[in-house]
Amino acid sequence: MSFLIKHLDGLLTMDWQTLTLLAVICAVAAFFIKDYMANPLLVIFIYPFLLFFSVLVQYFFNQLEFFSPKKLDQWIMWTIMASLCGTIIGTGLVACIAALRDRSGSRRA
Repeated sequence: MSFLIKHLDGLLTMDWQTLTLLAVICAVAAFFIKDYMANPLLVIFIYPFLLFFSVLVQYFFNQLEFFSPKKLDQWIMWTIMASLCGTIIGTGLVACIAALRDRSGSRRA
């Protein structure tokens, strides 16, 4: 249990600059994703998935010590990489959920 609490505490204590950059990049990605959705208003529900997985990937990168957060160029590069990975994972998860929902709906009809 302490293992989970330690990592949850690490996620919650992420610096505000990183969270802001991740939020902005995910917002830009969500803006472009909405153009490909049947109902663009549903992007409101996709954005939290994108941001959540981006924060998880950033935390994962920090735990593996891939970069030094003190060096600005490395921090920016790995934060952008985390947002890209989080966006891909989040979009893929939402697409899988939508596909499963469509398949289960077509079986009922």
